[in-house]
Amino acid sequence: MAKSEKLEKVGDVGQYGIPLVAGAISLYHLDGEGLLELGEGAIWTALSTHILKSTVDATRPDGTDHSFPSAHTSSAAQGAAYLQFRYGYQYGIPAFIAAGVVGYSRIDADRHYWRDVAAGFALGTGIQYLVSQQGWSVTELAIVPYIESKGVGVAVSFRY
Repeated sequence: MAKSEKLEKVGDVGQYGIPLVAGAISLYHLDGEGLLELGEGAIWTALSTHILKSTVDATRPDGTDHSFPSAHTSSAAQGAAYLQFRYGYQYGIPAFIAAGVVGYSRIDADRHYWRDVAAGFALGTGIQYLVSQQGWSVTELAIVPYIESKGVGVAVSFRY
């Protein structure tokens, strides 16, 4: 497969660019509630993606670790899904096309297999669906560090 450095750069920028543009659109619409929804979706998507990467630890096409799922794609798809769910197809369709380009860039760069990209796309979209459409939002969050005789840690408690 031919590797395009320009396409790889588009993917690198798009993973952050799509969510940032989504945030800018929310600011333009003076949509503070939506901006919080976008942020919450981004946090859950990033956490879920990196937990899966560490747990699955699949080898990439280039021989390095942590292939599954594609973080570039999950981030881009989450931003696109937010735009679709919050503002409709006029924002969602172009954003999903851009997210598709991000995913393809990862395959072209030999950083991911198609399954990694599909999983990232599904993960980002699915989490944002749960936050935006199903109301799965953390309404109460408590993070408490603690020290015990056997070590230190952090307790996290939240309610949906």
